[in-house]
Amino acid sequence: MPRLGVALFAACVIGAFFFVVTAARQDSEDAACPPTELFAKISPDGLFEPDAACGPTEQVTEGVIAPGDTMAAILGKHIDPADMKRLAKESREFRLSRIQAGQSYRLTTRDGEFVSFEYVISPVERLAIRAERGEYHIDIEAEPQHFRAEAASGTIEQNLFEAVKKAGEDAELAVNLADIFAWDIDFCKDLRQGDTFKVVVEKRYAGDVFLGYGRILAAEFTNQGKTSRAFHFAEKSGKGGYFDEKGQALRKAFLRAPLSFRRISSGFTHSRLHPILNVRKPHLGVDYAAPAGTPVWSVGNGVVEEKGYNHAAGNYVTVRHNQTYTTRYNHFSGFAKGLAKGKTVRQGDVIGYVGSTGYATGPHLDFRMYKNGQAINILENPKITADPVPAGKMAAFKAQVAPLLAMMQGAAKPKSVAQARPEPRPETFSPPSAPDPVELFTLHLPPEAPTAAIQPRPSNTARPAG
Repeated sequence: MPRLGVALFAACVIGAFFFVVTAARQDSEDAACPPTELFAKISPDGLFEPDAACGPTEQVTEGVIAPGDTMAAILGKHIDPADMKRLAKESREFRLSRIQAGQSYRLTTRDGEFVSFEYVISPVERLAIRAERGEYHIDIEAEPQHFRAEAASGTIEQNLFEAVKKAGEDAELAVNLADIFAWDIDFCKDLRQGDTFKVVVEKRYAGDVFLGYGRILAAEFTNQGKTSRAFHFAEKSGKGGYFDEKGQALRKAFLRAPLSFRRISSGFTHSRLHPILNVRKPHLGVDYAAPAGTPVWSVGNGVVEEKGYNHAAGNYVTVRHNQTYTTRYNHFSGFAKGLAKGKTVRQGDVIGYVGSTGYATGPHLDFRMYKNGQAINILENPKITADPVPAGKMAAFKAQVAPLLAMMQGAAKPKSVAQARPEPRPETFSPPSAPDPVELFTLHLPPEAPTAAIQPRPSNTARPAG
């Protein structure tokens, strides 16, 4: 018995010794090992590691429609054929069979379950199928669009289109720029090497995709050393126009001519031998020779006061522009469709076509202008400008001009800030660029100057998700 007691005592002592040593070693290891690592030690295969994803996982697959792809093939693993057939029937604004190779799509799933499918119809529209609360919804969704003002500048070397293109812009901007200054600059004849332009223009985007131009907010063109500026200013009604920095309108009240003509066959005179009556009579208008059927447009805004026929003038139209000015157009072969007495016409609207009705020896337009009832010679009459900015609006006009002028002057380099235009996102595509006609607005080099030789609606339909 005593031996057994000694043995038990010795075993207890040895056990206590090993317990103390083991505890001390474990404490030192614990001190050097952070809790997360200890936690990972008892986590087989990292099952409970803190970085492991918790909750449902969402997977997004982006791709491009391949030749021969169909919606059923793309979504067959997620939407059963019966539901696909119903969705195709309900998608009235866009037939699901119209998907095209090369267009982008995005498929989203959550833990393998269908969440949504988006197909790019165009940069501004996409088809969307979504699963929400056990139902499928199919819609045409519009990409939000926005405008931003950007500046550009350039120097004429060959023609306006080439200069605008070098500035990183499209031909459409060249046309719009020329329209603004067309009253004072003939872009077919007056351009010289070294002429410059600056412009601040609205650009329309869907996301980062450039869609087109809005209004030109400010522009400057230096032609043969003379600088002209234009600033867009609109009333609260939205009606606006272009004015110089002093508030004077760039647009003239009347066009230079009411048609594209070959020559002036007879001018304004108080005594002319009439080609048919063979007597001397006043000819208080201008005859423009042009091929029969040439469109004739109203030289200014106004209201059709007369539309009729008489034996001398043939088919004629009279337009009253305001309390002071009236214009008359004679010898039409026919009238523009829908033209009627009392109809409002805008400057440039076609009102008829060149003919030889009435007293006429050949196709031409007899054009006449009256001021307070008295005939005036349009060829000698000075340009009549439109109304300036009203005095009560000048403060607002100047406040609008100041930042635009600063922004325009900041576009000193020949390249536009728009040249850094963001590339289209992967799921969208840029529209094709406008054509680049090289024959228009070409640099005119006079022989005496050799140095210058140089909107969608959602269908809101829903079906059970099965």
